[in-house]
Amino acid sequence: MLNFIKFLSLLLIFIFSFNQASFSKNLSIDKMIFKDIDGKDFILSNLPGKVILVVNTASNCMFTSQYKELQELTTKYSSKELSIIAIPSNDFLNQEPGSNEEIKDFCESRYGITFPIMSKQKVIGNNKHSFYTWVEDNYGSKELPGWNFHKYLINRNGELLHSISAHVSPTSIKFISNIEASLK
Repeated sequence: MLNFIKFLSLLLIFIFSFNQASFSKNLSIDKMIFKDIDGKDFILSNLPGKVILVVNTASNCMFTSQYKELQELTTKYSSKELSIIAIPSNDFLNQEPGSNEEIKDFCESRYGITFPIMSKQKVIGNNKHSFYTWVEDNYGSKELPGWNFHKYLINRNGELLHSISAHVSPTSIKFISNIEASLK
């Protein structure tokens, strides 16, 4: 029984922990281009001076309700220069099978999403988006998403501050503390 309690404790620590290593390689935001959900170019440098939260998302995931929390963060912090960007991905158990139009409709009608949603992208494996290649090249494959709703907090200088597990709620106290610290 004691071993089970230790195992459970370690599991909970792992699930609710952040990887908060200090990273030094800056993201070249003027060269980082996505296609938005409508197929138009979306360049991160169009968000000058912004703290950016990049989240890979899916419509049929146990963490899909985090869309609501991400929208709450947008409402609360967009005036303080936090920009959230959703990157839909079907890389984990076919949890984002819809078209870009279906994804957009789902996000807007179900969660009232106002933050930018990109077109569906690969976030792991071959042909992953260049953002995720940047993560892997500079911080290793262990920093790539292990599931949908993995979050990356990037400061105004393009530094990756935190790589945050899908298991961490965007409205948790620790998450909010990291956002507020990055906005100062």
